[in-house]
Amino acid sequence: MSFAFTFTPDRCTGCGACVVACWMENRAEQTRPWREIHVFNPGRVPGLPLFQLSLACHHCEAPACLDNCPADAYTQDLATGAVTIHADRCMGCRYCTWACPHDAPKFNAAAGTIEKCTFCPARIEQGLEPACVARCPVDALGFEAKTDGRPPSSLPPGFPDSALRPSIRFVPRRNPLPGKAPGTARWAHLLEEMLGVPEPKISLQGEWGLLLFTTTMAVSASWFSAALMGGPVVRPLPFLAAGILVMALSILHLGRPERAWRAILHLRTSWLSREILVTGLFLALAGIQMLFLPKARTLAWLAGAMGFLGLLAIDRIYRVALKVKPWNLHSGSALLTGFYLLGFLGGLPWLIYGAGALKLALYLLRKGHFIRQGRYSRPWLSGFRLVLGFLGPLLLLPWNPGL
Repeated sequence: MSFAFTFTPDRCTGCGACVVACWMENRAEQTRPWREIHVFNPGRVPGLPLFQLSLACHHCEAPACLDNCPADAYTQDLATGAVTIHADRCMGCRYCTWACPHDAPKFNAAAGTIEKCTFCPARIEQGLEPACVARCPVDALGFEAKTDGRPPSSLPPGFPDSALRPSIRFVPRRNPLPGKAPGTARWAHLLEEMLGVPEPKISLQGEWGLLLFTTTMAVSASWFSAALMGGPVVRPLPFLAAGILVMALSILHLGRPERAWRAILHLRTSWLSREILVTGLFLALAGIQMLFLPKARTLAWLAGAMGFLGLLAIDRIYRVALKVKPWNLHSGSALLTGFYLLGFLGGLPWLIYGAGALKLALYLLRKGHFIRQGRYSRPWLSGFRLVLGFLGPLLLLPWNPGL
């Protein structure tokens, strides 16, 4: 029998007893709070209610952390529903923190691994409730056995709706956020937007190695394929050296680099595992073909296909963090960039204009989305990108295609 949390917002006073209880129960493993209190309307906006949510890992029925972890470091107990991270298997890639829309997994910088709510399995085995539930003085937190067919509870503002089926049932508030009351609809919308924007999953400062890896793979895949079409010749040793170097640099961002070998253990559902395998095959097949079998055209085309499959896998990886409109496509797509460069290097104008137009349209749509959200603060940077990435190459193309 699996279990689920329940939460009654009208009872919660935000006292933090659940947070303290969680720490006391798990202080040997916990370095950051696994349960957090989220305050709604902390500024006491007139006309809007003030209430709190106490949230931790929801031990989803279809957990994104488990499906996306490349190291196969997560397991799910079918008897209780508990989703557990095994620190001895974790390589600290932090991809589960990108994939989880509820921000449950926490990175332990000292250990280089992930930690999160465990569901207090030892207490459940003894017939007890998790520590946070047992210590709640006002019964705002509850614990119950799941019942098939239970109608879904109403989700509070800021709580992401997903297909993960989180194991938490919210008791509807007696006075929900007003949606049509005069003078309050605008504030309610603003409140939901503010609480619905999580901390950025990716930063250039923290992930520069991954940016270098992605860019180098796009250039390598397009250049290698263009060379097969009569484009610029690829020199094997610099080509392989660049690929191996950026793969090595991408390993350095791991919390536990010595466990990098685990990255291909979850090919069944993890796009990160697939990306590592496919890009490795691309470099290996390309190296074998260029160094030992230069006349093996079939092997060369197979290597080129692996390169572009690797770019597709890269896009699928970033999809979980860069949720943008429309169709969840991003102008910085590695696959689109690969086709764009292949058009230039392979002398294919239709591919240049096709991929370039799509990238440009996606870029402008994304900026329009930011403008509507009030997040467009650096128009000069957009102008620089347009000139450098689109107008510059297109102006140079008829004058000097090689340049």
